[in-house]
Amino acid sequence: MNESPLDIEHSIEIDAAPDKVWKFLTEPDWVPQWLGCMQYEKAVGHVFYMQQDAAKRDAGDVSGATHCRTLALDEPRRFAFSWYLPDTPETEVHIVLESADGVTRVKLEHTGWNQFDAEMIRSIRDALEGGWKSFVLPNLKRVVENGRG
Repeated sequence: MNESPLDIEHSIEIDAAPDKVWKFLTEPDWVPQWLGCMQYEKAVGHVFYMQQDAAKRDAGDVSGATHCRTLALDEPRRFAFSWYLPDTPETEVHIVLESADGVTRVKLEHTGWNQFDAEMIRSIRDALEGGWKSFVLPNLKRVVENGRG
């Protein structure tokens, strides 16, 4: 991956083995619970959606939603997907699992921001950084540690 000063990198530790984390990270019954997405399927090449508008999300409407295309499902280590709006360059989200002392370190990297003018994209990129760190990764931790399966 080509690193850019705008790349987003965060990690979190989850009190579970990598195979359990993988299940919650990639299975269709669980992904919407931690990622908040719509129409996810566990298949490379499949497009799913991130709909910020709650009414549209509840109605299954993907208009205006961020598109995500699954790029990799390397069990039990790496889940990757693109993140883009139609007619814009695709950025990439890579989530890597590493086992350490009975816990799993989940590392998230969101790259590809160097395709955009840094000043024009900074507010969107900064909002996503906050979301990954304060919402998505803690949600994954909560779902895995409290989930059954």
